[in-house]
Amino acid sequence: MKSMIIIDDELSVRKGLTKHVNWEKLQIHVLGTASDGQQAFQMIEEETPDIMITDIYMPEMDGLSLIKKVRESYPAIRIIIHSGYNHFDNARKAIQYGVKHFFLKPSPVTEIETVIQEVLQEMESEDKQQAILETYKEQRPAYLAYRKDTFIRNLLFNRYKSKDLSVESKDLLGVEVDASQIVTSIMINRPPYLTKVHERDWQLMKFSVGNILLETIRQYSKQNGVVTHLLDYSDSTYVMVAFLPDNDIYLEQLNDQLVNKMLKNVLYYLKVSVMIGVSNVRKSLHQLTDAYSESMQALEVAEYEEWNKVYHYQETKIKGSSDTYVYPFETIKEIHTKITEKDYEELLAIWEQFVNGLSEEEYSPFYMIQTISINILSALMMEDQSMDQVAPHPEEKSSLLIEVYNHHTTKDLLEWMTEQLRKWVEHSREVLASKKTSKLVERVKEHVHHYYDEEITLAEIADTLYVNRNYLSQLFKKVTGETFVNFLNQYRITKAKELLREKRYMVYEVSEMVGYQNSTYFSQVFKAITGVSPSEYF
Repeated sequence: MKSMIIIDDELSVRKGLTKHVNWEKLQIHVLGTASDGQQAFQMIEEETPDIMITDIYMPEMDGLSLIKKVRESYPAIRIIIHSGYNHFDNARKAIQYGVKHFFLKPSPVTEIETVIQEVLQEMESEDKQQAILETYKEQRPAYLAYRKDTFIRNLLFNRYKSKDLSVESKDLLGVEVDASQIVTSIMINRPPYLTKVHERDWQLMKFSVGNILLETIRQYSKQNGVVTHLLDYSDSTYVMVAFLPDNDIYLEQLNDQLVNKMLKNVLYYLKVSVMIGVSNVRKSLHQLTDAYSESMQALEVAEYEEWNKVYHYQETKIKGSSDTYVYPFETIKEIHTKITEKDYEELLAIWEQFVNGLSEEEYSPFYMIQTISINILSALMMEDQSMDQVAPHPEEKSSLLIEVYNHHTTKDLLEWMTEQLRKWVEHSREVLASKKTSKLVERVKEHVHHYYDEEITLAEIADTLYVNRNYLSQLFKKVTGETFVNFLNQYRITKAKELLREKRYMVYEVSEMVGYQNSTYFSQVFKAITGVSPSEYF
């Protein structure tokens, strides 16, 4: 409840305002009244009100002097001026002190309450804006972290031009586009005993690994001036990006030291095995996707090697070149492109071609098939978010990433992924169709809005939209819950009521102005909707 004081040198005015205005309905508590500005200011100092109503001409201290003094000491107090007609020009001087609300005296109670309600609405609006600002300040760090995370994820999977990255890279990462970088992929070995039944234990273990990695990175980066970011990439993988401008060799040395510290700390604090792949140094942010590919290729080549070691891409490159399996980076990028372009037929065709190609390969590491599956599922989830698709059970979406690890052969996993892609394509098509349907109905409403005062038929509108009239009629009712005729009549009668309230037009004139050529029919429709005839509505 807001508080208020009333200042006027006339006792009758003070009593009248206190008695006749419905303060309880306005949810305002009147702290008291004062007969002059000096007395009022003393009251304000003792108990500061939210609002004050003041006259202009008063003894001791006039209204303008009081307003100036209040504005200097208590700028948050809302001020309403009430003044006689002859004094109202003087009241306008108060505008320079930020006063926006006035009413003449004497004024009807309804007019006074209207002015007060306007002040209350302004205060409520500013309170909401302040609450939004406070919420923004609280959530901004998390929002910036999310933007940074999303930005780096996009860089890992897409190639951008340097000119498109300069502003965002500086704002989010704190580095220039040409900053040197290294990408490190950390794969955690899921112990055989942590089956799906023990999923909570596995997630807790992975969370603990992430905390150790973050703390190690935070301390080391602060000491050595390296800009780093850690991504929770998948159910068993973290990806770290490290930046250091203009010093490739030093960055490589620092990254090696940091990676070995991370490995050492994870092994010391947790009973879990990890494998780490490190890329070559890259010279620009648009090459981050290449660095990520190198780190993953290092892991791929080292898949059947010893755990709890660091594998550098440069060292594994020779060994990896002799293997018959090549990670399908271009294919995965093409799949991502088709997902964002909503080219569903081509998406399924590329996936089918990829699956058929895998069956002909002599060497297809199962771990890589899992990684590819998680990569594509993550892309589907991000596309759902960009299309504003809200899953009825969001946990089911995230559980798909975990489900990948419940398939223990390449054949089973690929068949399951094919099914998931087909389900997603079918659902996405339904969503797109629904959006097109809603847009069509909005076009009908827009037509009514612009041409309600003319003769309108749904058949004419259907022709302009190049759709069948019966289809449009059924669609409109399905989406809005009412027939087109009912919607049109409701809209026209609403406009008619606005015109009748102006009391400038005869009934037959209003009838024609809202699209009814027959005033008798107009009156019948009006009464059916409002319960009264147009003439009774005046």
